Amino acid sequence: MVVRNAPVISSQAHDDVEPVRVEVVDVSEVTPRMRRVRFAGDVDGLPVSGPTDHAKLFFPTAGAEAARPEIGPRGLAAPLPGRPRPYREYTLRSVSDGVVEVDFVRHGHGLAGSWVEDPRGALWLYGPRSSLRHDPRDWYLLGGDETALPALGRWLRSLPSDAVGTVFVEVADAAEEQALDGPAGMSVQWLHRDGAEPGTTTLLGDAVDGWTRPEGEGLVWMGAEASALRPVRRRLRDLMPTEWIDLDGYWRRGVEGTGLG
Repeated sequence: MVVRNAPVISSQAHDDVEPVRVEVVDVSEVTPRMRRVRFAGDVDGLPVSGPTDHAKLFFPTAGAEAARPEIGPRGLAAPLPGRPRPYREYTLRSVSDGVVEVDFVRHGHGLAGSWVEDPRGALWLYGPRSSLRHDPRDWYLLGGDETALPALGRWLRSLPSDAVGTVFVEVADAAEEQALDGPAGMSVQWLHRDGAEPGTTTLLGDAVDGWTRPEGEGLVWMGAEASALRPVRRRLRDLMPTEWIDLDGYWRRGVEGTGLG
């Protein structure tokens, strides 16, 4: 799902990352379906520099505390055959003063979804393993569903103060809208499912269909359910060079433990 090979979007690898033990110190409600958890630990040295930087969070399993991930010469060791992955990947919303913030979409099931209903204790964090870098452009088109909101917030904070463009955000309903601070020239448009299940609508595709490409050279980034991005990708490839486009299938409907968020 990711279109790269672009001079405007590149990736910087971080090869010397080590797991960090983090402990829950605060929990707050961003919206009815989004919970923000703040973790304290030795995190100030994490190589967090790009808008989409994410890390693996290792959760307790079978009543036991989260185990320190095993790191070998080729990186993270795979779980034993037949055992599920004890981690999920999340964008790191912010890292400062020994605290890392992570936003969780509340859906009430799965490894992370169950944990975040009563978040406490310690987890292990591993990452980010790489960071996206991007050159300034004449305009920007950003978007995604609620799983991409932490990354969208980081994107907006990373753009030049005179940046212009559009942000399309698909969420459950009006109650799920949240503050997104960024350049005044970036227009945020909220798209509401209003009862439809996540990953079942054409909201992002329809929004892009109705969008007019500005003059000049641009950059497009979106993160959402993988199938929801297919019509977006088709439409964008008719409008601009693929080198300007980066679409991330953050998760897959009906498949547990895939992607981010």
